[in-house]
Amino acid sequence: MNFKPAMRNIPLWSLRQEFQKTLEVIQCEEFELAVSRRQFPISVAVFQWYGGGEDLLSLLVQRSIMGVESYIVGAAWSKICDLGLMTNEINKKVRNPFSIKPKTGTAASYYCDLPSLIHEDLSLNRFDPGFYLKLKAFYKSVRNPLFHGYQFDSSDVEIVRKSFWYVSEIYAWIDQWYPPEREWGTELSLVIGTP
Repeated sequence: MNFKPAMRNIPLWSLRQEFQKTLEVIQCEEFELAVSRRQFPISVAVFQWYGGGEDLLSLLVQRSIMGVESYIVGAAWSKICDLGLMTNEINKKVRNPFSIKPKTGTAASYYCDLPSLIHEDLSLNRFDPGFYLKLKAFYKSVRNPLFHGYQFDSSDVEIVRKSFWYVSEIYAWIDQWYPPEREWGTELSLVIGTP
């Protein structure tokens, strides 16, 4: 079976908009009460939820992490093009950050190796070593389990708020070398072929 549907990236502004809208929702007391009392449907920025609180909180954090990981690829690709540094080899690396330095881990691939293609000083472990160590711990204890069959064992909304803090900090760092204003109201589309 040869199943290869055409794919394209999610517009960068959509990723940021979903994150921002979801961040606003999780800060509301009404959201916290709806989760704790299981008042269905629970309205979130982009959908209405009818399942368990633990499932919802896990999904929101997964989507926020998936969003920032997708965003940084598009931001790096655009910045490299803007600087006139794009080559076929760099293009392949940007599309697959794990190929830059294999077996360095997800956090290192996305936040150190990928931005180093633009300039080595943009690597998060050089730019902000303290935050990078915290982020690696977050990936080990939260991101990796959520992406490999686990979910939160609590419907405490504070878990999501703390997780969103990490993602907010990643976006703030990216904003220093790739301003978000660039994407508002435009759609940057990168067509990425499947292997």
